Amino acid sequence: MSDPILASFTGLVHALEAFLSTVGGADVPLGVVPVAAVGAVLLWFTLTRVKERPQTTRAGTVPVGVVSDSGAPGTVPPESAIASGRPMHHVDLYASRTDRTVLMLGAGESPSVRLPRARTFVLTLVGSFFLLSLVVLLFFPFLFGHYDHLVALVGTLLYWPGRWPGVYTVSSTALVVPDYIFPMYLCAMVAYGLACGLFTNRPRLGAKRRALAFAVLLSYVGAELLLDALFFTVPGSAFRNLALLVRTLLGGLFLALLLFAFFHLPQAQRIIVRFPRRRGAIARFLGLGGLALATGFLLLLLATEFLPPDPLLRTFTLLLLLPAVTLELFALLARPAYGRQVREGPRPSLQEYHPPVSILIPAYNEGRWIRQAILAADRAAAFYPGPVEIVVGNDGSTDDTLAVALRTAEHLEHSTALVVDLPHGGKSNALNGALAVASGEIVIRCDGDTTISGKKGFAAMIAHFADPRVGAVQGAIHPRQTRGWTRKLRAMEIAWNHYFLRPATMGTSSAEVVDGLFSAFRRKDLLEVGGWVPWNGEDTEIAIRLQRMGYTARIEFGALAYEDVPKDYDELRKQRVRWARGILMANGQHYPAVFSSSPEFGGLGVLLWFLMFVHSGVRSLVYLFLLALAVVLGAPALLDTGVLFLIAVLFRTLPIAYFLVHMRRFDALPWVPLFPVLSVLKQAFRFEAFGTLGRTAAAEFV
Repeated sequence: MSDPILASFTGLVHALEAFLSTVGGADVPLGVVPVAAVGAVLLWFTLTRVKERPQTTRAGTVPVGVVSDSGAPGTVPPESAIASGRPMHHVDLYASRTDRTVLMLGAGESPSVRLPRARTFVLTLVGSFFLLSLVVLLFFPFLFGHYDHLVALVGTLLYWPGRWPGVYTVSSTALVVPDYIFPMYLCAMVAYGLACGLFTNRPRLGAKRRALAFAVLLSYVGAELLLDALFFTVPGSAFRNLALLVRTLLGGLFLALLLFAFFHLPQAQRIIVRFPRRRGAIARFLGLGGLALATGFLLLLLATEFLPPDPLLRTFTLLLLLPAVTLELFALLARPAYGRQVREGPRPSLQEYHPPVSILIPAYNEGRWIRQAILAADRAAAFYPGPVEIVVGNDGSTDDTLAVALRTAEHLEHSTALVVDLPHGGKSNALNGALAVASGEIVIRCDGDTTISGKKGFAAMIAHFADPRVGAVQGAIHPRQTRGWTRKLRAMEIAWNHYFLRPATMGTSSAEVVDGLFSAFRRKDLLEVGGWVPWNGEDTEIAIRLQRMGYTARIEFGALAYEDVPKDYDELRKQRVRWARGILMANGQHYPAVFSSSPEFGGLGVLLWFLMFVHSGVRSLVYLFLLALAVVLGAPALLDTGVLFLIAVLFRTLPIAYFLVHMRRFDALPWVPLFPVLSVLKQAFRFEAFGTLGRTAAAEFV
């Protein structure tokens, strides 16, 4: 058995020797000069365009404030309120002892937009991709036999006036290197183009976006031709494995760029950093990420030596498993960094540090859960030595939420209560309205269908704010229910994302989100930045925004809350479409952090999310492509798919099972092997989210 690691390095050496011998000889490859020049110009133009896109200092929030000349935090002077021209409403405040009416600026100003459906988009995307894949695979020898001739032509031009040192004989009938990654990504790009109106203009696509999309598509084909012209110069399968890795990364990158040409996202935001740089964070992130990628690649090469010598299997092993293995290795390597980070900061006891706390509970038609949420927060307040107030932001509910909240507020034992009856405007309206009248130094956001644990409570989150660099703290979140496949899925997600990945990303300054279900902030920081944005993903957006200012984010497993989990497919679909589009919106708004002078403040989180998006943008389509392969090539391709599935299950099983046991969710353990299948379902929900970010989405942004 040949050593795949040694063979890969040998292939690299041969490639370098071939190139150097060509350059050192009489025939200097002058053809590479214009190609390199064009590539440099395109790269410069792309980076310049991305960096210089119009930016704004406004976050797109709709701040809510009490109109008063008292000068208290959360208030707006009457003259300023009148001069703003923004709407003002009389809002009722129901307190434990007194009721009053105040004039509020901005309450209900930006009502929530109904979540659109994108059935046509999903059907067009999935159907066209599968049909295109079948056609390409049926005529594969014909299409890519001619493609090999194009590669030879590009190689000849590239190495002109010398001879192209291609080591494969290009014939009119035989394929040089069977490759399925390039055609798969090409089919995916064309399918997305069909779904987004690139070729039909239905839905309507602007001229600039159309030109940009075609430029990305043509650039991808050109980049593939250039790479193959180089890859064809080195014989053997070892170097071809490296070529597959490069092709996988390249295809994912261009597909992501194509999608962002179609999306309508909020205007990019410019933010001023208020803390000194943490220069070691970038080296830590890149070093651990590079080590994880290299280790994962070598491990998979070793693993393929024990599998059938099938190029198809090796191709999709790298395509499907390398990102998953790399991410898992990254988490294993980076989690200790988070532990060190937490130990370095001041963590006083509750007796030493217990500032006033306000628990904000936004509620819209939460009559079923609001009593339980308020009473749970009150019981948790019993374990906190400082003053606690519970502020319920009733977002114009049409059920009995307000009445239930008022009745419940009369029976609190360990905290005070304030119920704000706001005009309907969405979750951010309820949050910002509650924030305007809250009095605590620290505010905890807890959704109306979420209950704080009576045993662990929230107190452990507060100590983190003794460190002035900490700007957001998430508590542990567990599913309230245990029955049903959606609840098993959520338990596994939390084990994987919250317990395993999130501490690793926080330890490498690459955290993206602090879950809004149960999280804490300084009130003055939230008031200063204008509160939460009025569109999907407000929790992701505020987390990135605070980190871009220089704050760090943390997670505290000593605090716990239980969330309500959708009970069926339809409710889960609505939730995940909201989450997926919200994450896209937030990262689209804050991508300038990647190109800023201090990318460790928010930029690394956006970059990590983008790298994961590069993979997830095609992940579920891969399985459709494998199905098409099974139809065209027969049972062997189907068996290969089964082997890939088993390997994918193996890599994810151990950490998920370990943290499920830690969560005492033994009921979910038998479902762990199904996690990859359920992950594919989640990706299908992302497809629908993609379809909701067309021209109509622009109307949602303030």
